Amino acid sequence: MIRVALLTSLLLLGGTCLTAQKKGEKRPARGSVLAKEGLKDPYTAEDPKLMEKLGVVGYGPLVWANHKRTTDVDKVLGEGRILWMETEHFKIGCNLGFAGAPKDSVARRQLKAEMKRLNKKCRKIPASKGKMGPWLRLHIYAQRAEDLLAEFSELSGHNEPGKQLGQKEKLLLLLFEKKSDLARYMDVFGGRKTSQTQRLHHAGGHYSLVLTAQGDDGPRDSETVNAQFRFFLIQMFCDAANGAPFWLSYGMAHWYERQIPCNMINCGVKANESVDPSTQYQWDRKMLKRSKHDALLIPFAKLCRETDLGFYGHVQAWSLSKYLMEDKEKFQLFFQSVLGKYSRSRQLTALEAAYGMTSEELDVAWRKWIKKAHK
Repeated sequence: MIRVALLTSLLLLGGTCLTAQKKGEKRPARGSVLAKEGLKDPYTAEDPKLMEKLGVVGYGPLVWANHKRTTDVDKVLGEGRILWMETEHFKIGCNLGFAGAPKDSVARRQLKAEMKRLNKKCRKIPASKGKMGPWLRLHIYAQRAEDLLAEFSELSGHNEPGKQLGQKEKLLLLLFEKKSDLARYMDVFGGRKTSQTQRLHHAGGHYSLVLTAQGDDGPRDSETVNAQFRFFLIQMFCDAANGAPFWLSYGMAHWYERQIPCNMINCGVKANESVDPSTQYQWDRKMLKRSKHDALLIPFAKLCRETDLGFYGHVQAWSLSKYLMEDKEKFQLFFQSVLGKYSRSRQLTALEAAYGMTSEELDVAWRKWIKKAHK
């Protein structure tokens, strides 16, 4: 009798295991970062009401770029390795793994504020958590992307309903944990041999950002990934809005990037530049020092045409953008005047119209501001 009872229990247990996975339902790839959470959103459970509150339009499979679908990407990178989500303005693929809370206190407060906002929309999402899983990170990045786009759209004047900075197609985001996934995607779908985070403009009109959480020296912490995300996203927005002056595209991207505390810089160092690697991220300090020597600064009339900034040129572009963006109304007028039309004469005319200053007057006013802003 005992053996019969035991056999019956095992059969019942086996039946449960077989019915737990729906027929045809995809499973996370064995050993992938998604294995612990599954491919179904645990926070919305695909409930239309919860999805609406969180701004989720749908999940995969989705139409992607160049007449491809997310299923085509899955076939290349491996089935059950990427979470797919669509929001109002974005289509996102993500296989970021688990990440701990930021070590920096400012970054922790920033993340906590973001999670509180998600928690108000959906109580199943915790208001704070020490460790973020793949689905939580995807929701956080979806919110970040929509927030940044809303802010940029206001600055640029491209806020038509149903369009993304004037583009009919939704913007594409791919957030990879490993460089190998990024390299494989770029080789097959981007036509490039690279493993570096970058933005793409596909022939079909799709603008996309392809990001990896892994650098040359290994995995990056969550705040570094966020800073890089903000930098490249702003540059992609500038591209989608018909382009901005070279210095301003980088300057704005750095302004958004450097709001997140981390020690990463998104710029190169010229062969003739001397930069201490241990202090290369201390831009306030470096800008303050250089402002004391006029010969070390690039006059605005010359900066307008620069396309090879180098490390210190990037630092100056960031500082000048920060200065101009302090007056939001004036900056909106200036920015909207130079988007898509950014010749040197156009920039000088836009500067006088928005700020009432010549390029020489801007140089003087900005240098005075540096002494207070970059202490």
